[in-house]
Amino acid sequence: MSSFSIRNLILCLLVLGNVLLISCEDKKKTGPPQKYNGPLMVTDNLALMMSDSGKTTIRVTTAQQIKLQNEDEIYPKTVYVTFFDKNGVEYSSLRGDSGRFFKNEGLYRVMGNVFFYNRLQQQSLSTDLLNWSSVKKKVYTDHAFIIKTKFDEIHGVGMEADQDFTHFTIRNGKGAFAIDSLATSNEAEVDTTSN
Repeated sequence: MSSFSIRNLILCLLVLGNVLLISCEDKKKTGPPQKYNGPLMVTDNLALMMSDSGKTTIRVTTAQQIKLQNEDEIYPKTVYVTFFDKNGVEYSSLRGDSGRFFKNEGLYRVMGNVFFYNRLQQQSLSTDLLNWSSVKKKVYTDHAFIIKTKFDEIHGVGMEADQDFTHFTIRNGKGAFAIDSLATSNEAEVDTTSN
């Protein structure tokens, strides 16, 4: 064989080898598709309004919302929740350093320096974690809390309240409580006169 044909044969083998290597590389790149596990959507400066019969009842605002694949939501920055009465007047507000919404449960969890205030009752709740069920219209925590009213300061661990924070139940509380001795139920009368 001539040197020309050996050179052509070697050149053809080199080209064929490179083509095979390149095609193998392409197969690695086009393997099974990778499942995306990142956020479905990221929203900045969110203002979410909830309404009943065409009237705004709740407003949720935060600097950032991250919606996950399962439609849960993460609020990595400060969260504000404002509650309105049927006339559109703000009666309660809630704030926390961050939060999360669990879609399947209709549950919001607000975390870090949580402060809940009812303007009408002039009472506040401070805790480090508070759950708000938009379905049951309740707020609750299993963590330490402080409730301040016009007359009392109550410390405890674990409580539940209506979302408007008008009535609350304390699981393990302590503090000074003011009791109105003249308040009575319809079943009994109190005699406040001395004999």
